[in-house]
Amino acid sequence: MGSVAVGAMVVGTSLLVVFALAMATLEAQVEDSIAQIEATAEPITQFTIENANNVDGAVVSFTINNGGSGYSAGQVEVNGSTGSFLANLQISSGIVTGLDVLNYGASYLYTPSLYFLEVVGFNTGNNLNISVTIGHLIFTNITNDGSTDLDTDFSWLFIDGGSPINLSSGIDGYLPNTIFPGETFEFIYDNANTAATRLAVTIDGQTKASRVI
Repeated sequence: MGSVAVGAMVVGTSLLVVFALAMATLEAQVEDSIAQIEATAEPITQFTIENANNVDGAVVSFTINNGGSGYSAGQVEVNGSTGSFLANLQISSGIVTGLDVLNYGASYLYTPSLYFLEVVGFNTGNNLNISVTIGHLIFTNITNDGSTDLDTDFSWLFIDGGSPINLSSGIDGYLPNTIFPGETFEFIYDNANTAATRLAVTIDGQTKASRVI
């Protein structure tokens, strides 16, 4: 009878050892699976709308009617105005071929409906003729608060519930960009002479909204 009890105890102990080993193996497998899931999971996109502003009476477009001749590097401003528009001349063989806008200005009157640009300071060129159109711009700055790059091609802005506007398509045309972690991206949009009240930005399934002032 005693040998039977001892045998049962040995079997029971063996089963406990097997059970403990099985549980330890299962825990190790679960921990390894969780680690693999965490390693492959993409970080959640994080960003902040720093500001959203209406700017009325800004220069929204320009037309080079005559690039002139004999020009060197310089800047232009709106003719006969004390506003803040300012741009650098882009020159090719003395001819003005474009502008690098530094400040779109604000508070220019809609009448006259057409303004012209003039060179700031001394320049040897002649016959430059650039006309500009006054309108309404929306400025917003978006900061990447996450750890992954944000692609403007897959980022969208909505103004007062309107159609989506791709963040690669601002006032300067289609310019795809990458917003790196910690970087702030400025987006400028010509809103067709209309003031906005709210805007929303959607990036990688995350949406943030802001009041436009």
